[in-house]
Amino acid sequence: MTVNAKALRDCVILTAFLALVFLAFPSLDIAFSNLFYKTETGFWLADLHSVQWLREIIWQAIVLVALMSLVALGFTKVFRSTTPVLNKVWEVIVLTYLLGPALLVDAILKSHWGRARPSATTDFGGTAEFTPAFVLSDQCARNCSFVSGEGSGVTALLIAVLLIVHNQTPAWHHRWIKAGAFVLFVAGLSLRVLMGRHFLSDTLLAVLFVTMIALALLQLPRYRNLRLF
Repeated sequence: MTVNAKALRDCVILTAFLALVFLAFPSLDIAFSNLFYKTETGFWLADLHSVQWLREIIWQAIVLVALMSLVALGFTKVFRSTTPVLNKVWEVIVLTYLLGPALLVDAILKSHWGRARPSATTDFGGTAEFTPAFVLSDQCARNCSFVSGEGSGVTALLIAVLLIVHNQTPAWHHRWIKAGAFVLFVAGLSLRVLMGRHFLSDTLLAVLFVTMIALALLQLPRYRNLRLF
């Protein structure tokens, strides 16, 4: 079994485990969000300009990497000017963005699952009822909480960076590039919980869903020679 295949297996197992945990103990989501909530000020970190600025930087990085990968893919198809390996890297990155953040997360889950965001629930000063992860609800009409869109986007960004550095970039660049991408990844996941926009389960499952999609793509014969780790 290849490294990517083992990672996919482990990712599926971890997703199933977390699903059981959050279904059996839904109050974990409330307890974790409550760490960043004050009755007087709500999710007070959401009002800090520095937090809003960092969130905007991360979002722009997510969009920039997606657009750059799409342009690079189009360029390689028209001019065939990059190496065959890098051509495949662009394909996997674009497919990961499209199938993960765009299709599964935004078009399917966030649009139809109906889970209210933390700040909208009665537990945190709102009017909607809290519902556990994986439970369909009618507490939110659009752009809902399950799962995190920005969490899925920053996961796709990290996967894009790992694919590029492990399959093309000279080895001496790896440490610093991966470190920077990982910092953005952690910050992007953390901010959405700190700001009361997503529950812990929304962010963790967003990471796992997008990672499984990328790893599943790497099981296809065309992409099996690509390294993610």
